[in-house]
Amino acid sequence: MEYKVKKGDIYILKGPGKVGIKRGRIEAIGKSVKSGEEVLVPLGKSIPLEVKEESTLSIEIEKPGEIRRIRERTIPSSWDNLVKRIVREKARTILVLGEVDTGKSFFATYLANKLLEKGVKPAVLDGDPGQSDIGIPGTLGLAVLKKQVVFLTEASISAIYFVGSHSPGLHFLPTIVGIKRLVEAGLKKANTVIINTTGWVQSDGGRALKRAKIEILYPEIIVLLQRTDELEHLIKGYAPKKIVRINVSKKASFTSAEDRKKLREMPSTRYFKGARKIRLSLERIATDRCYFGTGREMKISGTLYAERLSGFEGTLVVTKKPLPQEKLNVLSKKLGNIRNIVAGDEKGILVGLLDEKGDTLGMGRIEEIDYKKKGVLLSTPVKDGGRIKIIQFGSLRITPEGREAGFVSPGYF
Repeated sequence: MEYKVKKGDIYILKGPGKVGIKRGRIEAIGKSVKSGEEVLVPLGKSIPLEVKEESTLSIEIEKPGEIRRIRERTIPSSWDNLVKRIVREKARTILVLGEVDTGKSFFATYLANKLLEKGVKPAVLDGDPGQSDIGIPGTLGLAVLKKQVVFLTEASISAIYFVGSHSPGLHFLPTIVGIKRLVEAGLKKANTVIINTTGWVQSDGGRALKRAKIEILYPEIIVLLQRTDELEHLIKGYAPKKIVRINVSKKASFTSAEDRKKLREMPSTRYFKGARKIRLSLERIATDRCYFGTGREMKISGTLYAERLSGFEGTLVVTKKPLPQEKLNVLSKKLGNIRNIVAGDEKGILVGLLDEKGDTLGMGRIEEIDYKKKGVLLSTPVKDGGRIKIIQFGSLRITPEGREAGFVSPGYF
């Protein structure tokens, strides 16, 4: 349908829906949207549309989406004041903290768009491997913005870092290393890096992870997106002048677990849509974040493959079926701790594919490992298999289409 709207009008569009600008100009999350352009809002997302001049809009909405007019601007002036401060102080690292459903991605997008408007080249680091807006789930992603976007999913990916799971819970070290490496990469290409983070801010793990990020980055500005004081425990001892407290918008939308899963799978299915199968020799590439492929090969009767691991780590054996306890007891007397991998359990594991510098080229799905011939069959969109020098094992399983299919305990391989 076609609507005529007045300057100063504000609407909330809940997806799925599409708004086309026939005439005039609106603003969506800080992006100026002009005549001939359109805004697409997916299921599970809600955004404000601010009319900057008298406009004619074409609006298409699917259930359960809706559009409604509201009286007041949802974006507070404190956001624009922060943009001015970043420009004035030439701040280079901005760390954004907040619980789940506090609008962190929205906030980071708005900051980036407004910085672009003021001539500052921003980069956004998506530090949430579970709800990734940049890259695909299981990774951290960096985007250096050259133009404004409504959603960070529209931005071109500048670099990614493989974590290997939706949650940093059992992947603390890769998460921290990835954040640090991507910030360094972003600072080489942009004036300012905005670091978006997970909503895990409480408990032993949440506290430890966020404090580690603060310590390793020592950001110039830390933004607390909070409802009351739920983040104050994270910044004790940090210079007060570097803390910016912003109340969570009352319009911040709640995303159900089901919608989160759908949103998480969308970029993953898009990524693996163009995948092809490639076979790599395990004799010319290294394996990482696993025991398999890191020891000294040995022969053990009744196994497909075996390795003597380092020191007290024992021995890794690959068999067609799980070894019975009797057999494990016999082997452990001779070879120490036995790590038993069952052939076929590798199928579907998400892996990171790295070049010789350790930079992530992309993701892959293990189809099969030929333990006798020392080869691995992968499904991946990475075009140049010759550049792959390292395979990093994750703990997430996916289907050939890129959908979630369970987990593998870290350390099994």
